[in-house]
Amino acid sequence: MLDLFFRKYAWTANLAVLLVAAWLAAKTVNTLVGAAIRPRPETEMSTPAPVPARPALPATLDPERLYRLIGVTPPSTEPEAEAAQRGPQNCSDPAARPLKTSLRLQLVAGVLADRPQWSLATVTDLGTRENRILGVGDEVQGARLLGVERVRDERDATGNGFKVVAVLCNAGTKEYVDFEPGAGGPEPAPSLGVASMPRPPVPGGPPAEGISKVSDHSYQIARSTIDQALTNMNTLATQARIVPSFKNGVANGFKLFSIQPGSLYASIGIENGDVIQRINGYEINSPDKALEMYQRLRESSHVTIELERAGQVVRKEYNVTGQ
Repeated sequence: MLDLFFRKYAWTANLAVLLVAAWLAAKTVNTLVGAAIRPRPETEMSTPAPVPARPALPATLDPERLYRLIGVTPPSTEPEAEAAQRGPQNCSDPAARPLKTSLRLQLVAGVLADRPQWSLATVTDLGTRENRILGVGDEVQGARLLGVERVRDERDATGNGFKVVAVLCNAGTKEYVDFEPGAGGPEPAPSLGVASMPRPPVPGGPPAEGISKVSDHSYQIARSTIDQALTNMNTLATQARIVPSFKNGVANGFKLFSIQPGSLYASIGIENGDVIQRINGYEINSPDKALEMYQRLRESSHVTIELERAGQVVRKEYNVTGQ
């Protein structure tokens, strides 16, 4: 029975063997053909080309970011002409920034009063070497004084420096005069605070009109004489040299030198070397107080001046007569 089964189905076994042999032969041929046609790997023995080095970029610094980091406003680098174009430069604009004047002027002293209209400026005309005391509204070389101000000093690296300038209206443009010569004149002006040697009082000389001496320290003065003197302060400034006086490092008044014979000062008994300390009881130890006192004298009917002479306090009395 079993022999009959194997004889009947022996062909199937032969077919299976043939299929396996055919698969193995095909696999072997496929492997050999693939190996024959596969490219051989080759090793590149040449030295690779060097990679060019990256150029080093220059270090850069942003000044604006640096200033913001330290909390400081960067200084302006614009030329003065460009800065002038940023806003209108005319006398009617209070916000206009004044420019350095082209006039041959130099500031010698500036007095900032509590009331701006009372401020004074002493300037030197570099052409004539003449010193002039200007009040607000007075003119010099065709320019009108607008006021005396404290402005920032752009040359100060800290940004906290200030300087005093006299602001002028020159041909409709706001300009300033400081302690350096104007652009129109490089000649230096006399140094502030350097006084000539005191001259001894010159005897004689007629007294000023409207002043009479009652006793050694008592005088009568006509109202018109005071008004004329306070109105024309340029003439008054040429009659004597006045400088601040200090004692133990503290201002104690104003000292007078080079008093002209027959001047107002000589006529009211003031001598070279006198230090005026008080007027009507008010201490005169700063330019602001001196300016304020000038204004009060216009309405006073009695004036008392306390001065120091050769270490002694001298009291002068003046009665003002007339309207």
